Parts: sequence; structure tokens; C-alpha cells
Amino acid sequence: LLSGINLKSAWGRRDYLLILFLYNTGLRIGELCQLNVSHVAHDGQPRDEVYVPAAISKTRKSRVVPLNDTAQQCVIKLLAFNRERGFPTAPMAPLFAWKNHKALPPREAQRMMQAVREKVGLSPKATPHTLRHTFASELVRHGATLPTVQSLLGHQRLSSTQIYTHTTDRERRNAVQSLSQRPGASP
Repeated sequence: LLSGINLKSAWGRRDYLLILFLYNTGLRIGELCQLNVSHVAHDGQPRDEVYVPAAISKTRKSRVVPLNDTAQQCVIKLLAFNRERGFPTAPMAPLFAWKNHKALPPREAQRMMQAVREKVGLSPKATPHTLRHTFASELVRHGATLPTVQSLLGHQRLSSTQIYTHTTDRERRNAVQSLSQRPGASP
């Protein structure tokens, strides 16, 4: 997906950073598009976490999502992009600005991803929400518990989180095989 973005185009860098930020935070596209600078930065420096206030959360419950190194670099580069373009970087300014200096509408972000997806020949299933699924699946694959993922995604029910976690044939095979590798497990 990232390979289909022309970084020299007017919005290429912002779009690239948007996709990376989505992947590294698991935010919903509507939440991401409503982020202000103050949610992710203080005095021009990235925060350790993004605060998702109840007002912009789908579930109307606030939550905190830690920002890893990649997400923090996205914040730094987004602020630089916005300054270079003449967009405000004040605390209440939108993090993802649009041509009218307001917040990027979620539908515009979806259209951008659709255009890039079609350009590189990816499945129509590759959407902003797919990045949320991938975020959750990668967390589980790297040892995060389902309640932890549930908290990061802002789900009220654990059953909602389980649909985001996909396992591969290899992972299932390795999990079952690990049972026979325990001491005293052989007949």
C-alpha cells in the first residue's frame, strides 16, 4: 500500500504518514481524522500516547493508546508537513489537515486509500479498517492478551475484539505442536 504513494505529490507525505499512523495505533479512521495536535503532541514534541477523547470515540468512551517509535516519528513528520504547508500546528489544530485547513474528512481518507489500493492492485478488502484488524492481529501475534487489545481498540466486549485477531495455519500448527514439546508430553 505504501509503495503506491507518490511522496512528491501534494499530499503524498501526509497520506503515507496517515497509513503508517493508522497501522501503528489501531485507531478508527473517524477517530484519526478528528485528532487535534494536542492529542498527540505537546510543545511540538510527540507524546508517549494518544488520548482519544470520548467525544471522538465511536463508543463514546475515552481511551489512551501508547505511541510506539514509528507513530511518534509520524507525529514529528506530520507537524513538519503541516508547518511547511502553512497549516496551523497549535494545540487545537487538526493533525491531519485538508485543503481547507480543516480536519481531513474520513471519507476523503477512505477515498485516498481506495485510489492507492487500486493503483497497486490490492484487494478491495484493503481499507482503513483492515489496518485496524492488522494492528490487533499483530499485537496478539507478538504476545498481547485479548483484554489488552480490547482496551487499545476501545471495545466494550471481548467478543468484538476476537474477530480482529486472525491466526495463520502455521500459527495453529505451531501451537498444537508446542504441546508435544513439553517435558513428559511424549508417550
